[in-house]
Amino acid sequence: MTINQQAESADHVWRRLELRRRRWQLLNGRLIVDEPEAAVWWLDKEIAEMEAGQ
Repeated sequence: MTINQQAESADHVWRRLELRRRRWQLLNGRLIVDEPEAAVWWLDKEIAEMEAGQ
């Protein structure tokens, strides 16, 4: 695995963790948005796509 591949893999892991953190914040009232249901749906979709692409 090259340095570029390792960096890309780390970026994907970081992005997935960031999406999960945002989802947790929404569900626990720590992040306020206009349409929380739509935001959670979008985050779930993004997380699922990232996990499927691994």
